Order: sequence, then structure tokens, then C-alpha cells
Amino acid sequence: MVTGSTRTRTIVCLFWVLAFAAIPIWIQTDAPGWDLQIYRNALHSMQAGHDPYADGIAVQETFHSQLAMHPNDTPPYTYVYSPITLPLLRVAADLPGWLSGSLYWLLYVAGILAAIWVGMQAATPGERGFFVFLAPVAAFFPGLLVQDNLLSGNVAYIFYGLILVTALVGWRRGEWKWFYLAALAASCFKAPMLSVLVIPVLSARRQWLPACVTGVAGVGLFAMQPLIWPALFHHYLKALALQFSYNHDFGFSPAGLLGYALDHVGVAYSPATTIFYVLYALSLFCLLFYFSRQFLEGRFSLEQWMPVLLMGVILLNPRIMIYDVAPLTILMGLIVWRFFSGVAKPARAMLLCALFFLAINLFILVWTPILVWKSTDGVLLMVVFAVGCWNLARARQGIA
Repeated sequence: MVTGSTRTRTIVCLFWVLAFAAIPIWIQTDAPGWDLQIYRNALHSMQAGHDPYADGIAVQETFHSQLAMHPNDTPPYTYVYSPITLPLLRVAADLPGWLSGSLYWLLYVAGILAAIWVGMQAATPGERGFFVFLAPVAAFFPGLLVQDNLLSGNVAYIFYGLILVTALVGWRRGEWKWFYLAALAASCFKAPMLSVLVIPVLSARRQWLPACVTGVAGVGLFAMQPLIWPALFHHYLKALALQFSYNHDFGFSPAGLLGYALDHVGVAYSPATTIFYVLYALSLFCLLFYFSRQFLEGRFSLEQWMPVLLMGVILLNPRIMIYDVAPLTILMGLIVWRFFSGVAKPARAMLLCALFFLAINLFILVWTPILVWKSTDGVLLMVVFAVGCWNLARARQGIA
């Protein structure tokens, strides 16, 4: 990743050292691992011979029955990964706590660094000389916005790192089996991550069959669970439902933002969100398919296509969370840079990028309510994706 003169390499290495040094300082003011604590609670329930979903549901119901006594407290969250993940949790429970924790955080850091590294592969040689200085701070600004999700410990960071690295292997070597295995493993924890299966379909030839087979396998793994673990699966579905009804955790996809809006006006559930998702997901896929044909015909390079493709893939996820856009940070930055550099000279383009970055982060820091944060995340993701499509249209016409 680091190229150029010895002085440049030294400065970049210093930036990385400072980035890592900032984390222990940050931890002193913001306790890390809040998502990981949910996994620990489930692990402890299993060690006690309990149903982790039932234990989590009981905690949530008790909290919300007494909500009037502590209206400003953070609500508890429950383990909401399907029962097929519990055997892995049992393996972790059999290991010493220090060992399982150390292995997990090692994989977590590796996933974050892998996503940044893959994002840098989308930069051209001229862009890399600039973005190499931004890479060390990318993890602190997921989706270009200052947020603390880096410390969450969510397993998605591990899977996205693995998915992106195996996708890069597919792009460079034409070998996609490791990608499909990674996508299938990720779907056991987060079923919406099956949306990543469109990556090979939209960026390589003859991938429809293996992508569909993997998708069917993912759905099959999910469908067989109520037959194998009927009680656990029933409790899992209830825990998942409470994630929305109690915690209103819809995410910030277009469908998620509609869900927040409906909930805000007192509509707890509406099929409108599902209908809306299906309509825009089909339209989005058609748009991505159109650009993919242009890419496969050689109208633009993988470096140009990768940022737009991966942003589109995330937008196909019906429930986008901040850890879903965190791996896109470098790619979103590249899209913004390419837009401004296409309409202004380099020095002015850098200034415009800096002003854009400063403006969106000042806005989100001033307007602190959680709905404003999520709305900003969602709108920014859609705007940058649209700009990326505009960049591709210009590139296809030979303008950029």
C-alpha cells in the first residue's frame, strides 16, 4: 500500500502508529466492545445451560416493563444470530476467556485492515499517493462520518474483511470459491449479507450458477434450523422481532429510513417498507447490471467500477448498519474525489473535498439525535452512490 519516497513511507508509517496509539486513549473515554458484550452474555447463558435467546428476551421485557423508571437508559440488546451459530459459541465457551477474547480481537483488527487495504486497490497510482495518507484514519470515519463504531466489536467487520479479500482474489485470479464460502459463512450470522453474492455476478463472467447455488445453500441453511432446533429458532425469531419493536433498530437503508418515519408517526408495522424495498432493490439491480455490462465490455476499469459496485451491493441490503458502510469508507472517498477532480483543478478539488468532509461531520456533530445520525448516514450513502454512477457515465463517454 505504501509507495513513493522514503520520506513518504516514513510519514505514512507515523500516521499508522498515531492511529493505533489513539485507540487506547479513546478507550479511556468510551468503553469498547458493546456488541461483543452481547455475544459474551449469550456465551454465559450457554455455559449455564440456558437458552441465550430466552435469557435475552427476559432482560429486554423486564427493562421495557420498567421503562418509566429509567427513560434515558440505553436499552439492552439480545443475541440475534440464528441457532446455527451457537455451536461456534460453544467452542468459544470451552476456551479460556483471555484466549477467545484475544483471538476475536485479532480477527477483528485483521478484518478492519483488510477492508482498508482492499479499498486502496481501487485507487489509481495517482490517487494512491494522496489516499495513502487517509487510509490510517479511515476506520475512525465509517462512511465518511465521525462515529465510534470502530470499538463495537461487531462480527460484521471480520466478515466484510474476509469477503472483500476473497473478492479481490476473484477479480485478480478468477478464483471465486473462497468468496462463496466466505459469503455463506457470513450469512449464517447475518442473512442479509447474502446480497454480496451479486459481486461476482456483476464483475465476472459465468458466475450466475455458482452465485445462485450459494444463495440457495444459504437459504437452505436458514430454512432447516426450525426443524433441527424448533424451540431455539422460535425464541430467535422473537428476539429478532423485539430488535425492531423495542429498539426500533431498522438501520438506514431506504427501507429502514421509511420504517423509522412510519414508526415516528405511530405505525408500528406496515408492508409499505417491504414493497418499497422490493421496488427500489429491483431498480438498483437493473442499474448495476447495466453498468456491469459496460465494465465487462471494457468501457471502464475495475478501479472505477469497484467503488460503485460495492456501494450498490450494500444498498441492496434491506437493513444497513454503520458496520456495513465502514468497509466502504475509502471507496466513498474515492468517488467524492473523482467527482471534484472531474470539475476542478487538483488543488481546488482537494479544497472542495476537505470542505465537503468538514461540512457533513459538523452537521452530524451539531445535530446529535440518533434519527438525524441515521438519516444522514443513509442519505449520504445514496448521494455518494449517485455521484459514483455519474462518474461512471462520464468515464464511459470518455469525459473523465
